[in-house]
Amino acid sequence: MRLPSTAFASLAIAVALTLMADSRADAAIYYRTSTTTQNGSGSTTIVMTVPSGVAAGDLLISAVNASGTAAITAPGGWTQLVAGSGGTYYGTLHYRVATAADVSGASYTWTLGSTRKATGAMTSYVGVDTTAIGTPAANAGSGTTATFNSVTTAAANSMVVLNGSAFNGTQAVSLTPPGSATTRNNFATSSAGSQMRSYNGDFIQASAGATGTRTAAIAPSSAWGTVMLALRPGTGSLAFDVAPDAAAMPSVTLNGQAQTTTAQMSNFAVDDTTGSGSGWNVTVVGDGSAGKSAVFKQYCTQAGGCGGDPLGYVSGGQTLPAASLKLSSTGASFSGANGTAPTMQCSSPCSVDAAAATKIASAAAGAGLGPWQTTGFGTSSLSLSTATTLRALPANEVYRVDLLWTLNSGP
Repeated sequence: MRLPSTAFASLAIAVALTLMADSRADAAIYYRTSTTTQNGSGSTTIVMTVPSGVAAGDLLISAVNASGTAAITAPGGWTQLVAGSGGTYYGTLHYRVATAADVSGASYTWTLGSTRKATGAMTSYVGVDTTAIGTPAANAGSGTTATFNSVTTAAANSMVVLNGSAFNGTQAVSLTPPGSATTRNNFATSSAGSQMRSYNGDFIQASAGATGTRTAAIAPSSAWGTVMLALRPGTGSLAFDVAPDAAAMPSVTLNGQAQTTTAQMSNFAVDDTTGSGSGWNVTVVGDGSAGKSAVFKQYCTQAGGCGGDPLGYVSGGQTLPAASLKLSSTGASFSGANGTAPTMQCSSPCSVDAAAATKIASAAAGAGLGPWQTTGFGTSSLSLSTATTLRALPANEVYRVDLLWTLNSGP
């Protein structure tokens, strides 16, 4: 091993993940997020961007409605559920299973063929059996009452999705949705001379069977269209949507004194669609398995070696004590759509690179049932303490630690 030759010490963190989930109970479906758009006085296209927070495997449902009875052309990659005229306007409903491209915020364009007023809504659901999308029940008419025809759910705890629309050729139009459903969006285009309005909502049906009809009020009397769709629960899982990833720490400039170096913890997200209601927790520990280091240790980053040191951890190299790295969750919290929010556990700083696992966050039994994402970690939420004995390392070498983040069932 060569002697140190630089005046600073670089620091790196490697991350590994594992899941320790109980065997599932009945799986669960959750609404995650949605986005809406409308083209004001009209245009020849309408563009929708996938809502932020979507994860690969989510079911995306898109509804586009436009004035006039000409067909609307959907972009590639979307499967049609419903398309047709609602008397004086045209409506479509499509779905797709989200991919990595959608997670990155992909945009999709629906072609209207001519300048038309149009609305577009895209909604994301978690935990759906995407291999068995139900057959929708569509309806259309005109008047002051819009009827959503009944569908039959094939499994308990199915998600029933409602999409409704109304078009008035001379004035603004309102839609009062069914009281038994949770409204996700209810929005419209400009009301100059005419207005296109769209609504989407959903409810969980606890037992398999017919949903029965639902009604919405339209004012004034207008052309309307409705769709009801049943989504079956998938197998369910407990998983990180966005994995924890402690930020790279800045280099330490050696000055012969004990120092504290800080960085911002990255946000992470958890989905629990197991339906078990057992809660969950996130822990972290230094990973001392083969080829890894549970504490910050001297590491050569060059494939060809660093002088006399080969790639990887340096045998007999410099180390930092365990529990040198702390995480503070002060100011951080979880945001989500379903159930009681999980709890951060590190209001007093927790050791991240400790010899024993440290609980970072937890959801109580019956809580944290839907998609939850952290937010609000401070700019110095990660802090690394280094002693006066910290040694500088040769070029291309860093102090590196391996961290194992685990998502477990139970609070």
